[in-house]
Amino acid sequence: MTATIDAGTTPFVEIKSQQERLFEYLCSLIAWIKLTNIKTIIFCENSNTSYDFGLITNLAKNEGKVLEVLVFDGNHEAHQYGKGYGEGKIIEYAINHSKNLNNDVDFYKITGRIFVQNFNNIQQAHAGITNVFQKPLTGIKLENISLWKNLILIIQYFIGYLLFLKARGWKGPYNPFANVSTVFYKSNVSFFKKYLINSYKKVNDKKLYTLECAYYYDLLQKDFSSFLTDYQLVGRSGASGMLINGLDYTDNIKDLAKSLM
Repeated sequence: MTATIDAGTTPFVEIKSQQERLFEYLCSLIAWIKLTNIKTIIFCENSNTSYDFGLITNLAKNEGKVLEVLVFDGNHEAHQYGKGYGEGKIIEYAINHSKNLNNDVDFYKITGRIFVQNFNNIQQAHAGITNVFQKPLTGIKLENISLWKNLILIIQYFIGYLLFLKARGWKGPYNPFANVSTVFYKSNVSFFKKYLINSYKKVNDKKLYTLECAYYYDLLQKDFSSFLTDYQLVGRSGASGMLINGLDYTDNIKDLAKSLM
């Protein structure tokens, strides 16, 4: 789980409040701890937060889970190059410093304020697949999909593209069709080290070259699968401030998160 509690002057970030961001990170952590079969969670934060994660770590322990928290001071370049640069640096730090990420490990990466509502089904469906990324619309064989689902995919892509443009002052991306979702994916540590660990160093949001674009080009001709099952994201986009799939955390999760702040 990637996290930046103090986004500072990072461009194209709608949710700036540290308290608001912390609250959403806690909501996500609670959901991952209580609602999934995941046994080990790695939470890596790059703005050197002073928040004490002791209570949420104990909550995980009481649920039979391991929560490893990594905190470092590494978001300065993101103020210049964008949040994708900061996210890539977080993953690099986690891989190099986590006690739980050796070369043989397969991991799921999720943007820290987001939860995957149907994760247990996703995990089961992809148990035998090492590297799984969400390809762009152009990578989907639409002729193999029903007309109704085809239309839904196109509408979802169009709405997502409009939100992308709005967040960036209505300027077009480097290439709107060359992108891989970086919100949620599965990767083997060795695979990630070989092909993606340095991708973030190419990111420059102000020039509209995003992490999604960098991943796309670095994954060309590489051995990976697209998701076999649609995933349902809960939470808000940091760029637009809007619910990604119209799904928010329950009141019970929000109340527990408030008690941990």
